This record gives sequence, C-alpha cells and structure tokens, in this order.
Amino acid sequence: MKLAVCGCSWSSVDSEHKGIEFGSLISSHLNAEYYNLAKPGCSNFGIALQVDYALKHYDPDVFIINATTVTREEIKLKDSPRYDPEKGWDNVDFNHVIIEKYRDEHAPGYGKGYAPTIMIDSYGSIFNEDIDKALADNNMIQRYERVFTNNSFEALKRHFLYIYDADIQRHKQQMILTYALQKLQLKGKKVVFSPNTFDWAEGYDMTTRDPYAKECTSWDIPTDMLQRKGIADYLGVCDQLWGSWENSPGTEYDHHLPLEAHEAYTETLKPYLTT
Repeated sequence: MKLAVCGCSWSSVDSEHKGIEFGSLISSHLNAEYYNLAKPGCSNFGIALQVDYALKHYDPDVFIINATTVTREEIKLKDSPRYDPEKGWDNVDFNHVIIEKYRDEHAPGYGKGYAPTIMIDSYGSIFNEDIDKALADNNMIQRYERVFTNNSFEALKRHFLYIYDADIQRHKQQMILTYALQKLQLKGKKVVFSPNTFDWAEGYDMTTRDPYAKECTSWDIPTDMLQRKGIADYLGVCDQLWGSWENSPGTEYDHHLPLEAHEAYTETLKPYLTT
C-alpha cells in the first residue's frame, strides 16, 4: 500500500523532528509506503498540484488531504520562464517561504533541465503580517527580492487591497479542490479530505476552537471522503495538556502541533482507512 499526504504546513514533515506528524503515524499503522508532499505556505491550487504530482510519480492507493486558507497566492518569479502546465508541481519554488531552513529547497524538478516559474505564499507573509506598514513604507522583505521588482510588489499590494475578494477566492479554490478530489474518486483511490483551515478566515473561533460556529463551505463529494475536522482542529489538545498552544512544544514545529495532537488526529483517521 502507498499513502500520500497533501497540504500546507499543518500536514508537512518537520525535517528536524521527523516521524511525529500524522502522516508518519498513520503510514506505520497501515504498514504503507509514505509520501508527504505538503509544504509550509502552500495554496489550495498548490495542493491540487501535489495531488497530480503524487499520481504521476507514486500512484498512491490512499490520499490524506488537508486544505488550507484562501489568502495564499501563486506568483510568477521575476525573470523566470513561463508557467508550464505540463510540469505542474515542478513549477513551484520553495526558496522564499517564511521558515528559513526550507529556503534552499527548490521545485522537485529543479536542475533537471528547467527552472521553477512560480512561488506560493500567503499575503500575510509577503507583507510581513503588517499590510498597513508595507503599504506605508514600500519596503520589500529581503527574501522576496528574487520574486518581485519594486513595481510588481506595489502592484500586488494594490491587487490585494482593491481587487482580491475572499468570497470569490473561496469559491474558486473550492472548485479547484473538488476537481482534484473527483479525479481521485474516478481513479478508485481511497481519500480522506478535510477542509482544515479553509474556512478559518471567517468561521474560526479561536476562543472556543470551534470552526463551525458559523456556516462553512459545503463540499460536493462523497460523505465517506469528507472528514470535517482536520489536523488544525487539534489545537485543543494543546489547551488541555499545556493550557494554551503558546505553551506547547508545537510552537517549535513546522507543522505547529506536538506529537499528542497528531496522535489524536491519527485516531480519527483510522476508521476511514481500516477497510
């Protein structure tokens, strides 16, 4: 059996703390070959590219997919070739993500005859979590100097302020993910999909840890494929054991959560995968 995990940082492998993430735990339970394609800062379009890459290169039997927030953007690298749909995930460069130890990572196909064409990151990271300040002083974070010219950086800020619409993005990205999930269904793959942080922008209550206090996105996929609570919903384990997430070991990990939270989430995956 082969297992693929696709997602953003919540689903990723911390290179300095391997083996504690849910993908590793559930792969051991299933005695499965394990492929983790999740990357910090990845967008939902990027997650769909991960799915395609996994199908092409590994042909997994099982996919565990956690979606991400809708405030992430795919941006063409300065002076790069055109984006090539045939290359898919190989277009994406990870050399600009916020976690320093990943900044030397490039697209999977980097150095094999072609160069990456885009990077993916959140608006919050690009604007250093302070959009008002970024707009005021027009200072570009140094790691993005390979991505933007001054003009393109200014254009992105104005796009975010005056054109970007979270509701449109939510619908568009839902359609992208649904397409990827339906493709897996047609290929007969076993899939566990969670919206995870998809609705956090409007529906997540950090006080109660209840992302479903408001109406959330509905997904036109089989019920045995949809798991409403994803890995990020296990922040509550940190509250129970350490009083808050800030006091937990999870703050040190790229995937944000300690082993105990990943173990709790893994237990909820087992009923979906035992058959």
